[in-house]
Amino acid sequence: MTDQRTPRRVLFIEDEPALRISYERFFRPRYAMAFASSGAEALARFAEEPPDVVVLDMRLPDTDGVDLLRRIREIHPDVPVVITTAYLSVEPQLRVLDLSHSAYLIKPFDLDELGAAIDRAG
Repeated sequence: MTDQRTPRRVLFIEDEPALRISYERFFRPRYAMAFASSGAEALARFAEEPPDVVVLDMRLPDTDGVDLLRRIREIHPDVPVVITTAYLSVEPQLRVLDLSHSAYLIKPFDLDELGAAIDRAG
């Protein structure tokens, strides 16, 4: 597939180094990627160059994913967000229902599934 379009800019907000490495290896040929391991780093990266899609882990060391999603919505209300979480509880999902998001994936998920969610977003 020889696609001459500019690849989608995806900001992965994930604090687990092993997952960031997996995302980078798997999606390198497909997306222009940026990574953040905390909410503060994510907001700084967002300000540098707003992404086309955000992949947001709900548990971060310095903030709750719901609070960070609210901040992202204030900055850029229309950016597609794919939410990821390791927790099976429906409570976080219910908390984000009032905020727009493109997909909600529970870890562990297949990277092809994440790629499909990113591709469908926006």
